[in-house]
Amino acid sequence: MTQISQLRAAREASGLSLEQVAKKTNIRIGVIQDLEKNSVEVCGGIAYARGHIRSIAKVIKADGDLLVAEIEAAQVSDSRKIIDQFYANNITDRPKVKKNMKFSTLAAFAGVILGIGFVVAVALNNVTSTSQISEATPSTSPSASTSTPATSNIAGVNLVLTGVSGRSWVGITNEQGETIFDGQIKSGESQSFSDGTSLKITIGNAAAINVTLNGVDLGIAGKYGEVARYKYTQAGATKE
Repeated sequence: MTQISQLRAAREASGLSLEQVAKKTNIRIGVIQDLEKNSVEVCGGIAYARGHIRSIAKVIKADGDLLVAEIEAAQVSDSRKIIDQFYANNITDRPKVKKNMKFSTLAAFAGVILGIGFVVAVALNNVTSTSQISEATPSTSPSASTSTPATSNIAGVNLVLTGVSGRSWVGITNEQGETIFDGQIKSGESQSFSDGTSLKITIGNAAAINVTLNGVDLGIAGKYGEVARYKYTQAGATKE
């Protein structure tokens, strides 16, 4: 037996027919029937569906946020990528065209990394050889910024996204604008992502995702039903 949607269940529980709801909301019966199947094809997309569902929710005395969250979650079967659905509904900006890095640039970057590694190795050797290491005072002091997590000992950006309530769409791009994740994270599921510079994330239902940056728990990404956009660097998170 096919499970009916929460929208249809709430409408039937209110005692109102499709015709009555259509008359009170000025929404066509065909659109309402399609929405009750958790489809957004007839109304023209998820952006329009949100507005229609909230109007219907007022008439049938239902929780509009809950009904919107259900139909958003149902759209994972859309043949388009989730990140493309965000672009189509003007939720986020389309990333820049990927630019290939020249071999000479990669070689120079690798040389810098090797040089840093050599300096660090020499410094560590000097520290361990001194007999007064227990009395040494760190040469650097913590940053005065309260918004920066203590991640200075971890290279790059290392994110862990954990589903904590329901499920949410997540789209992730790197510094070059490449899409590195486009999918769904469910409650109890964790996904790890890393980049040497930064990661940009769009979360369809911010209250469903907990974020950990370089080992520091940043908590829930936002409010229930909120579409949140963040840029994560080693210094911390910036809301966009």
